[in-house]
Amino acid sequence: MIMIKIVGILLISVAAIGFGMLYSYSLRLEYKRLLGFQKLICLIRTRIECFNQPLSEIYTDFSEESLDECGFTAELKRSGYVPALCKYKDHLTIRSEILAVLADFGSGLGKSFSEEQIRHCDRYISVIEEKVSELEKELPIKSKTARALSAAAAIMIAIILI
Repeated sequence: MIMIKIVGILLISVAAIGFGMLYSYSLRLEYKRLLGFQKLICLIRTRIECFNQPLSEIYTDFSEESLDECGFTAELKRSGYVPALCKYKDHLTIRSEILAVLADFGSGLGKSFSEEQIRHCDRYISVIEEKVSELEKELPIKSKTARALSAAAAIMIAIILI
């Protein structure tokens, strides 16, 4: 009976700590993917300004590890920005308010002349930079809090079950 109790305490503790680590990982992943979108928007802006390149060619040249691993980049190259964002929005692990900003950016792509597209990209680059900065500031705090709370929960559960 004591052995079962110890195993149960260990399993619950590992699950609680694992949850905190998983949440911390998802926060870092969100940050990396937002940086990937920032890189994409900067690439689009540069290619339109310097080479007046069509979006499909720009997408073909784009690669970012954090967006590649969830399949977004492959879909981007196949069907374009908005369809890729719609298809992979659940896989991106990005907050809904940031996804809304990314969707707004995509809705204005390819619908105006080059100068207007550059201004469009500039506007969203500054918005994304602001979001990246916010995530960068809150990432260490939220990660530490999640890990500490999950460890505290694991200890509390162990004490209650003992």
